[in-house]
Amino acid sequence: MKVVVIGGGSTYTPELIEGFFNIWQEIHPLKVVLIDINTERLNIVYDFLLRMAKKAKAEIEFLKSTNLEENLERADFIINQIRVGGNKARLLDETIPLEFNLLGQETTGAGGFANALRTIPVVYDIAKKVERHAPNAWFINFTNPSGIITEMLLRYTKVKAIGLCNVPINFQKFFADLSGVSLEDVFLDYFGINHLSFVRRIFIKGEDKTQYLLHKAKEKLSEEEKRIIDILGLFPNYYLRYYFFREEKVEELKHKPKRAEEVMKVEEELLKIYSDPKVDTKPAELSKRGGAYYSTSAVNLIMHLFGLKEGFQIINVMNNGAIRDLPEDSVVEIPVYVKHDIFRRYIIGNLPIEVKGIIEAVKVYERLTIESAMEGSYKKAVFALAQHPLISSFTLAEKVLNRLIEENKEYFPKLS
Repeated sequence: MKVVVIGGGSTYTPELIEGFFNIWQEIHPLKVVLIDINTERLNIVYDFLLRMAKKAKAEIEFLKSTNLEENLERADFIINQIRVGGNKARLLDETIPLEFNLLGQETTGAGGFANALRTIPVVYDIAKKVERHAPNAWFINFTNPSGIITEMLLRYTKVKAIGLCNVPINFQKFFADLSGVSLEDVFLDYFGINHLSFVRRIFIKGEDKTQYLLHKAKEKLSEEEKRIIDILGLFPNYYLRYYFFREEKVEELKHKPKRAEEVMKVEEELLKIYSDPKVDTKPAELSKRGGAYYSTSAVNLIMHLFGLKEGFQIINVMNNGAIRDLPEDSVVEIPVYVKHDIFRRYIIGNLPIEVKGIIEAVKVYERLTIESAMEGSYKKAVFALAQHPLISSFTLAEKVLNRLIEENKEYFPKLS
């Protein structure tokens, strides 16, 4: 098996690769190619992975390169985990919207829009290279905003794209721990779009334990999450707090340290640790970076797609009728039974009326955002932002868009 990791110099990469240490014998020979434009980070991470693999006695061949096209041939899997503009751009996403009393966040609202517009042209260019050099490879996208990027790939390119987020597997782990069972014993009736999703029912070993587990879960949740459960009777993705407690979250974000600044400090610390030639195991400090169970989710999907196992996994795929209230050709986040190249979507049916409007509105925003980036349309960019429930104003949309363009000239497509 050959796996190409785009953004291989990320401090996340050791978390990803650790998952292969448990399965390398089943997919041997295994070659992992790390691709990154930052040679300093690439070299540090590459050397650290060699030490990790040696410690784990995992026979994995590692390569590193700054040239993607030269390394795509015969790839089985391509994992995309880039961050266009790095955490400096993320910091702008978190701060600029606050100037307009809007939420500043890397995947949601105006900040998520900026992240999407920076990222879409770059990932599209990557996808065209994949089409030419590795048309049969599976393209697993972790890059945020994952749902938007995955929908762009599936609508505008021929790559075999699947979007992956670590939120669903964290929910599974949460309910597995509450029930004292393994991950495989938990099935979630889960629906929505990336970072705007809900759990409707929870099954443990095939038995519906929803009411019991929702009640038990409240002991470990924030007051905001408890209120959402009480009002909706659904277990919420934690990004829902930005929608249902918008004013409180804007004020909170104005007065707390920005996550991008925290992440930059963590990454600096991690790179120092990775650079130590005596360190050969994943450091505990990596947990501060986020992305828990990122590796488990990615390796599990690869095992399904490679035909080594089969079963349900919550992924971002084309709707194809699974959610009746959303367009067939829109990307949704739902359980899918995966067996090699056969996908059987779990049928959600109609969305609960209580959350139908917000999901539909954000899906329209996502589509307009994609079309704005692909067509270079300023008008659609304004429409996209005005459509978003966290903005809902043409006046605000134009103001924040012009400010975002000013700060992202190096990355945004030309909008006219």
